[in-house]
Amino acid sequence: MSNSDFLRRNKSQHLPKNVLSKGDDKKVSAVMKRVIEHLNTRFNLANLGYYLEYVKSIKLSELIGIIKGYDKRAEFSPLSKEDSYIKPDGGILVLRKKDDENYRRIALAVEMKHQGTNKKRIAEGLKKQSQGNAIERLGKNLIGIRATLQYEKITPFVCFGWGDDFAEGSSIRDRVITMNEFYPLNRIFIHKKEGYAPVSMFFRENAWQENELFEHMKEIAEASITTYIY
Repeated sequence: MSNSDFLRRNKSQHLPKNVLSKGDDKKVSAVMKRVIEHLNTRFNLANLGYYLEYVKSIKLSELIGIIKGYDKRAEFSPLSKEDSYIKPDGGILVLRKKDDENYRRIALAVEMKHQGTNKKRIAEGLKKQSQGNAIERLGKNLIGIRATLQYEKITPFVCFGWGDDFAEGSSIRDRVITMNEFYPLNRIFIHKKEGYAPVSMFFRENAWQENELFEHMKEIAEASITTYIY
């Protein structure tokens, strides 16, 4: 029985969802490595005194440290736990300077969400399941990235979603549109617009392929590096 078949039949659903998630995470990690190689070549970062750091998670205290580095905000809430963090599914690409250990700029943050199995359930004569909440878990990470980049011209955050729940006509897509400040889906948004900070939200029914991910992630990261360095 395939992972997707097991997912539809298993009541708890936790194991197969984890299997699908791990598969997506590996795919995005592989693409991120390609993006890093491309950026190093494209911008000759080493000769410019920069390097890229790929992290799976980043502490909230580090995000606050980045914000403090702009010297524009004075008030912050104390954290309940020093090790609290955000962990986007595809990780975070950080631009660093060789001669300044405090310099950190988010060049790319990537999420990957799979949600929905009802089409196959119906084909098997099974009842529909309630739509999942994978998309709701985007909120904390997106808010954290937006806050950290408040004083930048860009918000290099991208989410790739796929599954039945993200098909055309699904109300779940409206949740994503709301999360993206009512800007359109399936378009690249990097620079702030009209006082808002829209991000790149790509959602569809079919799974994403590595070459598709690479083209979008590369374009966003290139724009980020260009903005930070030039």
